[in-house]
Amino acid sequence: MSVWKPTEKIKYIDKKWLDKHGIKLSPEELEELETNEKKLGIQIDWEAVKKEYNRLGIPKDTYSPLKPDVLKVGYVIDLSDRSRGKTTNKLILGLILFKMYGIVLHYVRQRKSECERKMLADLYKTVLDYNYIEKIFGKTYNSIFFYGKRWFLCRVDETGEIVDKCEDNCTFCIGLDESDSLKSTYNAPRGDMIFHDEFITSVYGYNDFIRFCDICKTIIRDRISPVIYMSANTINKESPWFAEMGLEKVIQAMEMGDYEYVETVFGTHIYLEILEENVSGIRENVNKRFWGFNNDKLISITGKGTWATENYPHIPIYRDDEDEKPRILQNILFINMNSKYVKLQLVSDAQRGICVFVQPATKIYPDSVVLTCDEITDKRQAFAMGFDTFNFVKAYWKLYEQNKFYYARNSEGAFIKAYISYSRTKLGAMRR
Repeated sequence: MSVWKPTEKIKYIDKKWLDKHGIKLSPEELEELETNEKKLGIQIDWEAVKKEYNRLGIPKDTYSPLKPDVLKVGYVIDLSDRSRGKTTNKLILGLILFKMYGIVLHYVRQRKSECERKMLADLYKTVLDYNYIEKIFGKTYNSIFFYGKRWFLCRVDETGEIVDKCEDNCTFCIGLDESDSLKSTYNAPRGDMIFHDEFITSVYGYNDFIRFCDICKTIIRDRISPVIYMSANTINKESPWFAEMGLEKVIQAMEMGDYEYVETVFGTHIYLEILEENVSGIRENVNKRFWGFNNDKLISITGKGTWATENYPHIPIYRDDEDEKPRILQNILFINMNSKYVKLQLVSDAQRGICVFVQPATKIYPDSVVLTCDEITDKRQAFAMGFDTFNFVKAYWKLYEQNKFYYARNSEGAFIKAYISYSRTKLGAMRR
């Protein structure tokens, strides 16, 4: 068993570095820094890291995690279809940081069950197939293995037998649902790269964003050297993640190929990018052979086309001179999530019968009923699906199960779907 020694001399962030980057500390904090030089983390030479990354000959048509200025941001978020190298290239970056500084990549998924061997067995497959470990570490290591939620570098002989292995892990895997157990037991002084892979899923779990922040805080402590990466293969502008991070207005205005540097109201800097269409000749041939259907929903597979969103039934357009207008039966039910409201209007339509029209809303009224998963602070509010507080709400959800909800826009449809998922996971968490 061997011990890897970082190739770069480790320097810690000091007053000189802070002054260079325009970061101010109080006299008390500067005094504390003098007694604890490791407090703010490692000085990472990102230009040197970029040179090492470029040296590997990684295909230029894949996404580079070093495209944004990582010194300026705390978060790098990228969204695209599959097969853009988002995961593989971040794993490669993690290996480079381990080589140069001994930094341990913290790889995050939604559930701890996704961090088991059977789920992650092929995580480094592309890295191995293209010999990137040997390109990075030379003759010292040429392979990697998984053990107890950790990945360890190793060297194997011609038969595949391990002849040497690194004592320290280069990657640690975490599920969001482990946030509470990590708080008091885990310490990661070299955890300067955090990567939440596939952060947008069909299910938005109860407090996923807060759990992720808890995990990041446990890893980061008081350091300012880390960078947090987030990637998704599902392009969904309506994901609650964007509302939680205050990015909903920014993401709504973006299209494929756009990127934005965003500063939140409290000063957190985020790089957000939607990767542009990138279809090679080989991929075009594969698309023609298997995915040549006139269906916009296949963009995440083909990588070709404009923005793909899930389509929902829309509120009909009624012509004044010909169509019979729907009769409003009830107009008091609202849903609130992440400071956004929608109104659920119970109507009787000549063609569709009794159904629900879902529309955006900006205010509620004295006689309104509001469903929410947040703290109940008003007698008009009901928790989660509202069954236990207002009996009439059951009729609405029965109509939902009959596919008789109609939406002003796709964004309202995605909102209702996300709210139901969030309600169910929160109720499940409370009952455990």
